[in-house]
Amino acid sequence: MKKKTIIGIGVWACVSLLGGCDKMTTDLEGQWQLNTIEAEGEVQQVDTVWYNFQTSLFRYQIYAPQTDTWAMAYGYNTYEGERLSLRLFIDDSNPDFLGRTDWEADTRDFIVEEVGGKRMVLRSEGKTYTFTKY
Repeated sequence: MKKKTIIGIGVWACVSLLGGCDKMTTDLEGQWQLNTIEAEGEVQQVDTVWYNFQTSLFRYQIYAPQTDTWAMAYGYNTYEGERLSLRLFIDDSNPDFLGRTDWEADTRDFIVEEVGGKRMVLRSEGKTYTFTKY
């Protein structure tokens, strides 16, 4: 009986620890459409950009309605506390991808101001990005 209790406590502790780790990524998991970018008091409406998260993987998608085409880049993310770091892999098949974004480099760090339910708010380089989850 004592042995089963100790094993049960050990299993519960492991599951609790793993569950806590999963919480960091599951809040981000899924497809997020960018709605607004706010900078210096001006708000720009956006409906053609998506950030997609699956565990530590990341995909940045941009839709061009004029040509009905998609541009995308893949990468990875690290998310701890309120800090989110995104890294894109830009290769020869998509060398001009960054020129379609407001990113200066293939890595960008954000502060997560809010994430949960259907809303995510990120802040980086003086801009606030508001997303809706799909």
